[in-house]
Amino acid sequence: MRLLAIADTHLGYETGKTSQARKFVYERMFEVFEEIIQIAKREKVDYILHGGDIFNRSKPRKKVITRAYKLIEQILTDDIGFIIAPGNHEKSIMPDTLLRFHPKSHFFSEFAVIDLEDCALIGFPYSNNISKLIDEKISQVIKKFEHKPCIILCHQLFDGAEFGPHKFRFSINHGAIDPLLFPENIKLIISGHIHRAQSLMNGFIVYPGSTERTSFIEIIEPKGFLLIEIDEKQLQVKFKELSSIPMNVIENNLTKQELKINDLKQQIENGMIRTLLRFTGRSLTTDEIESLRNLFPNKQYPLLTISPRFPNQVLKSLYEENLLPFNVPEFSKSI
Repeated sequence: MRLLAIADTHLGYETGKTSQARKFVYERMFEVFEEIIQIAKREKVDYILHGGDIFNRSKPRKKVITRAYKLIEQILTDDIGFIIAPGNHEKSIMPDTLLRFHPKSHFFSEFAVIDLEDCALIGFPYSNNISKLIDEKISQVIKKFEHKPCIILCHQLFDGAEFGPHKFRFSINHGAIDPLLFPENIKLIISGHIHRAQSLMNGFIVYPGSTERTSFIEIIEPKGFLLIEIDEKQLQVKFKELSSIPMNVIENNLTKQELKINDLKQQIENGMIRTLLRFTGRSLTTDEIESLRNLFPNKQYPLLTISPRFPNQVLKSLYEENLLPFNVPEFSKSI
């Protein structure tokens, strides 16, 4: 069996200072999703597994829902299954659709188990009461499918997951789930929610990460999907990278230098380039902030973000020096 796992597609996401810029980003999110579909066909996968936050908001606009569901219908028409565990952006609930009646489609609106022949897939929507599911339900499923490898699809925060340019690590004290709560019969947990692709506990938990960058803190993170192969004895996971939207971060440390307004235009391209211009070391004055706004009019720089936006804010550098490369998921293990 071949599976393709994605998460955090955030369809409907928009950003920018003009309608043209917002449309550019909006279309890009759908383009990546369509690219995933073509890859799934080419790789001849049996199912696409989505780890949640398929939409960017809990009540997406009708045109977003319609377009997304047409693409899912296309997936199913090509005899590829589509299964999703709704995330926090969906408030754990997917907009209803007739696709729920398709035999190879499933939206985990509640705890459920699907027999995929080569494995049992346990899924549930985003939940703040996960321990109850583990204690009462997952243990029962394990007994029923003890002759098959069991995989979990969810949208949760797990202990040890890393986030942000400084690699902040979530722990149980932050509300993250302790992976040791899960029975040993679970062979793999695929989760959305964290946008950085990573694996935890020697491949027990994997995050595909988001398929496209939605924030500047993700600029140095590879974006992509997971290819998962399962046979009688082994489970193999490989991260595959996708191309990402152009994005640029420019930092100016003002600790030992003045703000040279007129020199900044040489550093920044206008047009559809998502750019973050940051000033660190000291706060900006009201006059400096106003001068920056006048220097970069919205129509010429529709995807430019200037930070700090307000006076009396002192920013630290976004990235640490000597940043280590990211260890994207790639492993195989016996089952």
